[in-house]
Amino acid sequence: MPSARTSSSARRLARARAFTLLELLVVMGIMMILAVLTAISVGKVTRDAKLANATNGVVASLGAARAIAIRDNAYVMVTFRVAPSRLSRAVPREPQVVQIVTARWTGEVVTANTPLPTPNTYGAELMVDDVFADRFVPVPGVPTRDLPAGVLIAGPAFGFVTDAAVGLNDRQWRTQPRFAGTTNLAATPPTFTPDLARTELGWAIGVLFGPDGRVLSRNPQQVLEVVTAAGGNQNAYVKSFVDYDGNGFPERGTTSAYGGAAVNVDYFIYDEPLDEPLVDYVPYLAVFNDAEARDRFNSSTWKGTAIGGNGNPPPRIRDQSLFIEEQSDRITFNRYTGVPGIGTK
Repeated sequence: MPSARTSSSARRLARARAFTLLELLVVMGIMMILAVLTAISVGKVTRDAKLANATNGVVASLGAARAIAIRDNAYVMVTFRVAPSRLSRAVPREPQVVQIVTARWTGEVVTANTPLPTPNTYGAELMVDDVFADRFVPVPGVPTRDLPAGVLIAGPAFGFVTDAAVGLNDRQWRTQPRFAGTTNLAATPPTFTPDLARTELGWAIGVLFGPDGRVLSRNPQQVLEVVTAAGGNQNAYVKSFVDYDGNGFPERGTTSAYGGAAVNVDYFIYDEPLDEPLVDYVPYLAVFNDAEARDRFNSSTWKGTAIGGNGNPPPRIRDQSLFIEEQSDRITFNRYTGVPGIGTK
């Protein structure tokens, strides 16, 4: 039988080898902290990799479009839209993703509603119908490219600089919408009914390459002269659009929240899947993680399609612009050659 001294020594040795409850809790706490830090690090690496992948994809598409413009001696545009479902162009893909589209100018200039009228039909109606558009069509044989879910492309809002707001809009960025509505998959083809109260307002932006490969702010061959009626709206817009449905003129969907048929601002708004909004050419782009921006801001205030006044953007544009200024990849272009590259903020 073991002696009392031996038993006492064994008990002391067992106590020395065992963990106290406090020590066990400390170890568990350290392990939890390490697990959290690892998850944060892995999440950041994943987000950064997704953003880098998207940025590289946009640069590659821009470079390919520039090469096509030079090869074909044509005006070629790269623009961005919410990818349609493979079941129907009227239904947005779920989850919603942005799609890169390469399109070429057909040489046509059309009105927003019908093919371009003869000159003698101009007159007072231009107070209402004062929007003309360069018609672009997707380049045959050039596939679209889908960006990773949650990544959007933005361009500077130069188009809204007027009067007292000069300079203010230069700090605003516009991007693609986030649609909300009801999908009916039982219909043939499936349909989508937009809910403009829950849809997040968007815009169409694009980069235009000329036949020499340089980036342009306008089409220099567009020589249409528009004279509006005296006393009417003296603004006559000549933009561009991509004719996705091939009917010859831009579509604005069912939107009537901006003044109805008599107000052409509807053509600038991108809030329905079937829209073919007028495109604003931009001299540089920002690629950003919209999903991360939603974690930072109260995105519930982004719903609705209120445009906002000059220098006073709606919450979505305001918040996203702040995020883009801090957390985005910039794509810039060589001034003389048009070659795209990843720039600095």
